[in-house]
Amino acid sequence: MKAFKLSIAFLLALAAATLLFFSFQAKDSLPQLLERMDPHQAALQDAQMQKARDRVLDSFAEGNRERTLRNLDRYTGGFSDSLVMDSRTGFELFFYENGPSLSALGMFLLVAATALTGLVFSRQGKWRRAALPVVLIAALYAGVYILENMVGGSSMLMTVLKKGAIYALVAVSMNLLNGFTGLFSLGQAGFMLIGAYIFAIFTIPVESRPQVYQYYAGGLIQFEMPTLVAMVLAGLGAAFFAWLIGLPVLRLKSDYLAIATLGFAEIIRAVFQYDGLGPITNGSNLLRRFPTFQTALFPFAVAGVSIALIALLIHSTYGRSFKAIRDDEVAAEAMGINLYRHKQMAFVISSFFAGIGGALLAMYQTTVQAAAFTSAMTYEILLIVVIGGMGSLSGSVMASFLFVAASEWWLRFLDNETMMGSFRVPLLRSGFRMVAFSVVIMVVVLFYRQGIMGDRELSIARLTRWLGRRGKGGRDG
Repeated sequence: MKAFKLSIAFLLALAAATLLFFSFQAKDSLPQLLERMDPHQAALQDAQMQKARDRVLDSFAEGNRERTLRNLDRYTGGFSDSLVMDSRTGFELFFYENGPSLSALGMFLLVAATALTGLVFSRQGKWRRAALPVVLIAALYAGVYILENMVGGSSMLMTVLKKGAIYALVAVSMNLLNGFTGLFSLGQAGFMLIGAYIFAIFTIPVESRPQVYQYYAGGLIQFEMPTLVAMVLAGLGAAFFAWLIGLPVLRLKSDYLAIATLGFAEIIRAVFQYDGLGPITNGSNLLRRFPTFQTALFPFAVAGVSIALIALLIHSTYGRSFKAIRDDEVAAEAMGINLYRHKQMAFVISSFFAGIGGALLAMYQTTVQAAAFTSAMTYEILLIVVIGGMGSLSGSVMASFLFVAASEWWLRFLDNETMMGSFRVPLLRSGFRMVAFSVVIMVVVLFYRQGIMGDRELSIARLTRWLGRRGKGGRDG
């Protein structure tokens, strides 16, 4: 059995090495490839063909891969009679057009080969338990990257995936506070606003500041930070404000805490639009020209690492203290848990990750304006937490993608008037999508009062047992 597993691992590693080698080799080979496709220099006698070829080379020189592929497709399709497409050229063209996807597939196969080899030689149970999750995570990220290269980064599917990853992080951070600690806070939009503004302010290029801060003489800050550093600073800024307002409000309970944090979110939104802070926040004007992510892997990676850190916290002694406070404050205090200290810790950590989520949202939207961070955004995040299940991280993640897909994509057709011959379908018009979406949410809440997951988490072991029971039931039947 070991020899068989090693043989499979070797074949996977060989396939990974082959894909990676040819993908990296084809990455910069387009100019030479175009020359081999036109060995008789037919483009010199055809002005239209030469122009189409120049468009391919120009977009290639600019580093715009999507436009290069579009121009290349027009060039090969429009002048196929004049081009020589032998097997070698076709092979290299295939690897150039699909290089990123094949590289991602190669990396996944390499991870799978490494995990399988580790299973053969490792005698430790920890490695065996970690191997399958590692492979599944690698498959997820490779699948997202391949999908992005297949359908395009601007497609509706990728829009849903990117926004869903951001909302998943913010929902999990809110669940840490509301679901695991039992503190009912409605200030999430305010902390996201702080994170978005801090990130944007410190990453706008110096040469672009005169255009962005055109009403404030180029602004007060005249330097820029790396993207990841600014993102951490955004989280720290949100955490600082959480610590500051937590000093008085965390002594409140239940609805009073919710009202206080909601009031903070509204106050901070007004403060950031105050004209006196214009040299820093640009007043009520847009902040723009800061870095944005070029691939969906970036929000998935940041959100994945952040959610993993929150999960580690929840499964630590601090996490057990949070749950004890949620279940019974009197009993928790009797056991020696400092209520105020742990509440403040949960509040600050939740706000830190909300600030990072705000920075990601700024990168997704490409602009930042305080007016967009309304209380409705907090209610959306709270709704995701409730639908997923209070006290379930995997429920919040699942509900985030379902919420974004339903609100932004699946129900979009309800906003369009529809005619069937001369008959106009009633109710279908602008705004009806949100009515139908509200009805769907009411149905979910009525029939799944504990949410999709309740307080449970997705577990590979539980899934394996469930599949085993289903398979056994099917055989018995």
